[in-house]
Amino acid sequence: MKAVFFDCDKKTEDFICQNKIDGVDIISYPFSLNQSDKIENKDDIDIISVFVHSENIDNNILDLYPNLKMITTRSTGFNHIDLSYTKKRGIFVCNVPNYGEITVSEFTFGLILGLSRKIYKAKSNMKTATLTPDGYIGKDLSGSVLGIIGTGAIGRHVAKLATAFGMKVIAFDPHPNKLASDMGVTYVSLDELFYSSDVISLHCPATNENYHMLDKAAFETMKDGVLIINTARGSLIDTDALYQAIISGKVGGAGLDVLESEDILMHREITAIASTKNNTDFLDSLINMRMMQLDNTIITPHIAFNSENALVRILQTTYDNIRFFKDGKPQNRVD
Repeated sequence: MKAVFFDCDKKTEDFICQNKIDGVDIISYPFSLNQSDKIENKDDIDIISVFVHSENIDNNILDLYPNLKMITTRSTGFNHIDLSYTKKRGIFVCNVPNYGEITVSEFTFGLILGLSRKIYKAKSNMKTATLTPDGYIGKDLSGSVLGIIGTGAIGRHVAKLATAFGMKVIAFDPHPNKLASDMGVTYVSLDELFYSSDVISLHCPATNENYHMLDKAAFETMKDGVLIINTARGSLIDTDALYQAIISGKVGGAGLDVLESEDILMHREITAIASTKNNTDFLDSLINMRMMQLDNTIITPHIAFNSENALVRILQTTYDNIRFFKDGKPQNRVD
């Protein structure tokens, strides 16, 4: 059995070199699955492992692998994979459901603190010697309201940290979780969360139903000066609506580890933006670059998951997914 890992950094390659799976020949590549033209002999590949940088995994890509039997994504999210087509082909799709609740939630609070205490702005002004002490007046988190959208493992851990800061935590989830309620989280409607929260943090998967959940109408219902945090998926927020809300002052700041059309901005040459054939991607990319220039916006390159501890958990679970599949007992299926 042959498995190919795409999107591999040095730590992933080192893990693969040091860890074997009996009966499985594993090969690693630094590039994404979207660049499949760089490899030969695709006919004998049984398993592929990808990360979120391999986008739009659909029939155009999968038809290049006629004997593919399994895809194991090294992420919790799986919206980059066309599940309707993999089901048609009989390809098993597995993910890593739990690895980053601590890692992502700690990063989330890094963004919240960076904005609420204007750390990013102060650091930037220190570099340019344009200090304005009265411009760094922040707000205490204690006593403020955190609205969490999505109360899976990550959302619940964010709630745990928020409680330690003395924040009141409310949440919206179409499937309320008793574990969250037992922690003191109060479930409310999405509209109530919008108009009651001082900070809104997104921790839900991307679906057709929640595309642009935060749009122009949503921002209009929020408190003036609300902080928006997104470490989930870029498509949850309407990029232009967020930008307009920031420059108008409606949104006091945004901490974004994920963006719409982030692949163009983060993983290609900047000149690729001008040559993209998708007008939406082009517009999103321009707005994202504008937001990067704002001193009340922190944008990071999809790294909330990226700690040494989490990477080991991701790779161990991915190896387990392959072992269970090889033994005829696939686990962590999302298809």
